[in-house]
Amino acid sequence: MFARERKEELLAYMRVHKRAGIHELSEEFHVTGATIRSDLSELEKEGHLIRTHGGALLKEEEVTKEAFLASRWNLNPDKKRIIAQGAKEFVREGDIILIDSGSTMLEFAKVLTDFNDLKVVTNDLNIALELQKKPSIQVILIGGTVRNQFECTFGSLGIEFLERISVDKLFLSPNALSVSKGLTTPNEETAAMKRAMMRTATEAYMLCDSTKIGRKTFCRFARNSDFKYLITDEGIQTADKKELEKQGIKVRVCKMKVQE
Repeated sequence: MFARERKEELLAYMRVHKRAGIHELSEEFHVTGATIRSDLSELEKEGHLIRTHGGALLKEEEVTKEAFLASRWNLNPDKKRIIAQGAKEFVREGDIILIDSGSTMLEFAKVLTDFNDLKVVTNDLNIALELQKKPSIQVILIGGTVRNQFECTFGSLGIEFLERISVDKLFLSPNALSVSKGLTTPNEETAAMKRAMMRTATEAYMLCDSTKIGRKTFCRFARNSDFKYLITDEGIQTADKKELEKQGIKVRVCKMKVQE
């Protein structure tokens, strides 16, 4: 195993076990204690670990604060577009799909206008406006309270509606994705809406760009294993990909097209 691969595997091990000693890691990776100390020092410099006497402790993942929707439009637009195209491959004519709110999900909605027979349920005002332009796509907007500056609905009315319907596929995007803690969002009411979405879908697909992986926010609403696929970009760390796959989720990595 090359040094870079070993460091990625070591980091994945630490994300699961949180803390470990030199002797434990040396046996796990079949290398000397000196090699492990060197790897731990490098991972500490990169901000992943905190060295302790005789071992290391996983550094808590960065807590991500919520930003208004308007400030997210220009964040990682290329990543969002290739992820949207990748997610499109899982949609079939005649599907009934549920689309979560957010800037990534709007990019996904934009690529669905090629379809001629879709029923789309969403709580996102912009997605509803985008898809209603196509007469062959039936759009159902989930009711409830409009969350100001986030341009989506939430609350008990929407959750009660979701409990009365069933959809083929859910396409959802988290604010943050932790390998160990799952999907999180900063707002409790938004988390409740996402949980209701999860319950109504036969299959769930997660759209998440690599900058959100290895982060967490306040409210956990789903486990990684609740999803059939994670659709992401090439920025995902190899160790994170392997650990997520161990948890039972398939990972689709979407690649940027090279300009000729």
